[in-house]
Amino acid sequence: MITSFELTQNAEGFSQSKTTDVSVYHALCEVMAMDLHPTKRMSASESLFRVCSEGISTDSEKLLTTLFLKALNRRLQSDVISENIYQSMSGVSQIELFDILIDQFPFVKYSQQLVNDAIIADMQNQQVVTLVDIGIGLGTQMMHVIEKAKSLSSLKKLIIVGLEPFADALSMAEKNILSLCDRVPFELQFIPVLDYAERYDFTTLTCIEGPVIINASLALHHIKTMEERKATLKNMSSLHPTSLYLIEPNVNHFEPDFYTRFKNSWNHFYCLFQVIDLLDITQDQKNGLKLFFGREIEDIIGKAEEDRFEKHMLAVEWIALLKSCQFELSNALLEHSFTAHPGVEITAYDEKYIGFTYGEETALSLIHATKIY
Repeated sequence: MITSFELTQNAEGFSQSKTTDVSVYHALCEVMAMDLHPTKRMSASESLFRVCSEGISTDSEKLLTTLFLKALNRRLQSDVISENIYQSMSGVSQIELFDILIDQFPFVKYSQQLVNDAIIADMQNQQVVTLVDIGIGLGTQMMHVIEKAKSLSSLKKLIIVGLEPFADALSMAEKNILSLCDRVPFELQFIPVLDYAERYDFTTLTCIEGPVIINASLALHHIKTMEERKATLKNMSSLHPTSLYLIEPNVNHFEPDFYTRFKNSWNHFYCLFQVIDLLDITQDQKNGLKLFFGREIEDIIGKAEEDRFEKHMLAVEWIALLKSCQFELSNALLEHSFTAHPGVEITAYDEKYIGFTYGEETALSLIHATKIY
């Protein structure tokens, strides 16, 4: 809230006038909904940005508003909104933030734990398994799976296929995973694939042994069009996977209408920010995590439609797409609903997905699919 002030629109943009409290979000909605000459929208945006600059480090609403305004600035090219808040508020290393995301942020921590446990259950009583990780990154999730796989007395060989479009990350993933070879009681093989999921022909994989499990953690929403997503899922199905696991934000950023997409985005990220505020970490760490999501907001709000990559969509839409590719859905990931600290409800929905909900917003979905033959 902006205490004892209201943002009012005039010829120069927004100014403060002494009235009742008003939500910064309400003012942001007015800016985002403006269908005016770009200079007027720019003036209003700059005025609201100045208002939000006071108290930004401890006020999630102001920080999130600022991130949206900076994303909008990519379209407006305002000289006033030029402050690099990533630099001015970044007192925490990326490594430290990544550790917090994995270890404490419930959306990441519990989604990966649930999927990893399900993958291990799939591997029970198998001597050889091929695990395909779409968007393997640095290999962190697969390292956790490998650690859990030590308990599988029947497992003799685990083949991990790491698909990753960025060479540096793929090289590090290979190094990280192969460093575990001498620490596990089974043969560990890593197959690096430098490519995008939508461009790769999965039928060319010749290293497949045993049942195939496919993991796609926060990866498939980067595929730009619905047609490419469907083609990619069909291509992946050529591996005849016993299980396909998806972790995806449950929000419609595929929406082409700018204002509707903004509203969807605000509800999603404000939910994440509220949960971050409840974590037992320092204020600098909280701000660092929030700025981590600022890059996604820049893509969702600041880029032209044809250039956007963060095209998240609702779980029910992923499910419809999977069904059209002859997959069937299962809720075997979760038998009982539970609450994950701090207050995130994790529930199996009738639509056959696992939802992570805080307040009114179900921000994340887990989907488990199997191929129909």
